[in-house]
This record gives sequence, C-alpha cells and structure tokens, in this order.
Amino acid sequence: MRIREIENVLSGFPGYNCFACGPHNAHGLRLKFFHDQQTDEVFTTFCAEEHFCGWPGIVHGGVQCTLVDEVSFWAMFHKTRKIALTAKIDMVYMKKVPSGGTLDVRARIKEIRGRRVEVDSVIKDEDGTRLASAAVTYVFPRKEALCEIFGADLLSEEFLQYVRE
Repeated sequence: MRIREIENVLSGFPGYNCFACGPHNAHGLRLKFFHDQQTDEVFTTFCAEEHFCGWPGIVHGGVQCTLVDEVSFWAMFHKTRKIALTAKIDMVYMKKVPSGGTLDVRARIKEIRGRRVEVDSVIKDEDGTRLASAAVTYVFPRKEALCEIFGADLLSEEFLQYVRE
C-alpha cells in the first residue's frame, strides 16, 4: 500500500487537546495525516471554511502556519517516533490561499542532525499550485525540559517512550 494513515498515538494521553490534530477538540482542525511511501512525504488535506479567513475569501496566515507546523511535526514524528518542539518556522507566503477549496499540505524531512530536525513543507491548491511554504526546525527536548513545560504528572511511562534521552 502506497498511502498509509499515521496513527495519532498522542490522542489518548491525559490533557491532550491539540488544536490542529486533536480528534476530541470540538473547536480544532482535527487533521489526519498520511505517509506517501513513494514520495516519502507526510500530507494532510484541509478545506478552509470562511471562519478561517483573515480577509474575506483568504485563509488567515496564522492558520496557514498552523497547517505547515503540524504536517511538519507529523513528518518528523513519523520518521523518528520521538516528540520534538517547534523551534523556528520560516514561512513564505507566495500567493493568496483561498477559502472553500481543498488544500494539499505536505512535508518532507530535510535533515536530522543531533537534537535538531529540519523539515520542508508546502501548501498547494487543488491544481498543485504552490501557495505557501515553510522551513520548520524542531528540537528534541530533554526529559527534564518536558517535565518543566508539561508538568511531571503528564509524563507517564507510556508517554516517555516518545521522548529522546
């Protein structure tokens, strides 16, 4: 099978309510992600309704940034099976992203070096036109840093399997 859905292994953890991919977040995007084995890309599709717009008919830049951050995270996670935190997003807005149509959002690992992962991502319209792109950098946090950020009570043994030592 060339296309496989990526299981959201995080969705069962206490307090997990991700705006972008949390399946139980009533106000979230509830994105699902897939891996294309032929291109080695992770992708999602998204139909931006008018309430995701900044200007009438144009998807808000922050929503676009959320889409590339999330697809990039899942590309990184799919490859490493480890949690990493967004350190930097270099977003390039090339053309207006219209609401109403289906967007194709894709990411591919560029480089994994030490505690850093570099991911390239793109938003395309239904015709394959590149509308926006981003270079996203993730950093694998140390366990102590995650305890400080999330609180030690959320870091179960099951969760810790996804934390890089």
